[in-house]
Amino acid sequence: MGLLNEKIKEVLQSLAPVTIFVLVLHFTIAPLTSLQLGQFLLGAFLLLMGLSVFLVGVDLGATPIGIHSGHAIVRSGKMPILLMGGIILGFLISIAEPDLHILATQIEQLTGGSLAKWTMVIVVSVGVGLLVMVGFWRIVRQIRIRYVLWLVYGIILILACLSPLIFHDFAFDASGATTGAITTPFILALAAGVAKLTTSKHEDARDQFGLVGFASAGAIVAVLAMGAIQRTSAIGAPQESATPIYSNLFESFGLVAPSSLRDSLLSVAPLVIVFFLLQISVIKIRKRDTIRIYLGMLFCYIGLTIFMIGVMGGFMSTGHILGAKLVTGDKRWMTAIAGFFLGMVTVIAEPAVHVLTQSIEEVTEGAILRKVVLAFLSIGVAFAVMLAVIRIYTPGLHLWHILLPGYILVMIMSFFTPDIFVGIAFDAGGVASGPMTATFILAFTQGIAAGVPGADPLLDGFGVIALVALAPLITLQLLGLISIIQANKRKKSQLVLHEGLAAEGKQAIDTLASDDKSADVERRELIRSLGHEETLASFEVDEHDRNE
Repeated sequence: MGLLNEKIKEVLQSLAPVTIFVLVLHFTIAPLTSLQLGQFLLGAFLLLMGLSVFLVGVDLGATPIGIHSGHAIVRSGKMPILLMGGIILGFLISIAEPDLHILATQIEQLTGGSLAKWTMVIVVSVGVGLLVMVGFWRIVRQIRIRYVLWLVYGIILILACLSPLIFHDFAFDASGATTGAITTPFILALAAGVAKLTTSKHEDARDQFGLVGFASAGAIVAVLAMGAIQRTSAIGAPQESATPIYSNLFESFGLVAPSSLRDSLLSVAPLVIVFFLLQISVIKIRKRDTIRIYLGMLFCYIGLTIFMIGVMGGFMSTGHILGAKLVTGDKRWMTAIAGFFLGMVTVIAEPAVHVLTQSIEEVTEGAILRKVVLAFLSIGVAFAVMLAVIRIYTPGLHLWHILLPGYILVMIMSFFTPDIFVGIAFDAGGVASGPMTATFILAFTQGIAAGVPGADPLLDGFGVIALVALAPLITLQLLGLISIIQANKRKKSQLVLHEGLAAEGKQAIDTLASDDKSADVERRELIRSLGHEETLASFEVDEHDRNE
């Protein structure tokens, strides 16, 4: 119960700002019906309990599977096994990611079924598996992360030129959604295990960062490749979205329950099966630990089911309704402010962000305080969400108009930023675009797009996750550059101070009388304190000659 209570507090910390935001709008400028408000509150409660139970399962089951699998892959000492393990584990853990299922469901609904949910989930998961494999290869071959990222994003640029615009939105949103509550800790555990292969050759932990960033890039590559192969933008137009009418509070939740039970089972079962096969063949662990892992995966299934029911039954639809209400009430400026507020408070309240900021403070040995990191990160995400809202109101402004210069800036910054900050920045994209972004904020922007005349819910409604994932790449690399500047300033000041003390010390040495014994003792101590060993030896030789 202690672990469950801890997870409830973490999720509540993330959920509370969104709940307060909805209540403030409800009692001020965008009132909801009693049924809509009740569905939101019930959905929020189910999300709270479901995500909490799911995260308990991640700690008990999914993360240990990642750790044991990583150790087994490393112990094999064979590159083919390492690479195949990266593909399989990356694929399976991505399939179980809740945020990806939410995004894929939204895409299926808004494309009228032209792009099915499981097609999206499988394509993204294949890309994640392939790039996790690339990340393993990079760690073993000890190739600098920036070089591989430049190559990967060069491929992404080529694929983006070949694919329809709508796939740009899907691809970059998928990059943030796929690295969520289960994928991020699992991949970090894998990276820690594989990085042990090079610990004798590296004095820092830079190889442990960046694998999550590769997983995110894998989602982009896979979806853009799918768009390039199709070479058509003939995606079904979204149906006219009238607000559904329900007869009671629980009807909407009952409608989504069967599909949530089925999809959650299909998500979790493959990872359990693979662990079973590894356990009977390769991995040797105690029976108590085995039972604990299977129990954890059961919690993952139960928690994921409750989470999906809560999100699809009432929580996410409220974001869509509020976005549409603010637009129809001619409060466009309010939607931009609301986007800024939502972006700021959700990233501040995200527990994983606090873990990340603490890690940065430890890596830099206090040179960059976690409060400073949190401030830069929250402001960056706030402007990202606000920019996503403004993009909806701006005719002709496509997502690539923002992402292309943004990623060019990121690549340029990576040339000057320390490797460890490059890895942390790309990992942070998945941390910042957490469950609240993939559910409520995404639905909020889609509601705005549905209400703005001339806006396309497909082209304009998506993209917010992509912008949120981009913000940490810029802000955290900026902090890395600041750390370099601060370190250089400290080195220069220490060098100037040392040279000044050395000059003063030599002057003091020269002014002391050499024929006075007390002065000789003083002079010797002064030389020794300043570290001028050669001068001390010369002085002692001269003193010996004088005595003779």
